[in-house]
Amino acid sequence: MIIDQEICIGCGDCIFTCTVAAIRLNDDKAEIDREECVECGNCLRVAECPTGALRQDELTWPRAVRKYFSDNQCKWPEEMRYTTGYGRGTEECKTNDRTGKFRRGEVGIMVELGRPNTGTYLRNAEMIIQTLMLADAEMAENSPMTALIGDAQKGLLKEGLRDERVLSCIVEAKVKLDKLEKALLLLQDVSSRLDTVFSLGLVTRMENGFASPIEPVLAKMGLQVRPNAKMNLGLGRPLCE
Repeated sequence: MIIDQEICIGCGDCIFTCTVAAIRLNDDKAEIDREECVECGNCLRVAECPTGALRQDELTWPRAVRKYFSDNQCKWPEEMRYTTGYGRGTEECKTNDRTGKFRRGEVGIMVELGRPNTGTYLRNAEMIIQTLMLADAEMAENSPMTALIGDAQKGLLKEGLRDERVLSCIVEAKVKLDKLEKALLLLQDVSSRLDTVFSLGLVTRMENGFASPIEPVLAKMGLQVRPNAKMNLGLGRPLCE
């Protein structure tokens, strides 16, 4: 995003629409901190700039990645498109009845970086990817983050992406149940080296009697299980076991 300084009147209407506080008044003109801006487009849609000073400039690689992840109205390029083709979301467990992505004895791990509204540099996602690999994690095949991995063996992102900033992103992977504790301990350790926040989500197949096989592991580690969850009821057909 850019603000034309010649026609900006400094009304400040755009300041309060910025999701990451990247717009500020300077000498009675609004300015965008290009380093902080995640290209979500919220200011352009909501502020209704009275002079048209606020506009979207042409984005090239790698900066365009900011918009792909941060603006859910921006479509990903065909060659990088997964799931819906918009935003940073992943299928997680929502389609598991049809895909069988998470099988019994496996645990899905979702690390959601930068939410709410703190934003994150992609270097944080790279650190999470490399951390999970130490627990023999298998990265999700169809995920927006997958499109950005350049070296799958080392968990490295493509050249030039580490210092790009997005509103949020999700690193999705899965581990064997017996590796869950190790993965969580590693995530606890790396969390102090990140310059953002993250939320942790886990995916599991319920056992007989609606019992969660991961709760004993979490209880042993002293981790509280929140009741908030997405439930896949297995209504999809054909059902994949």
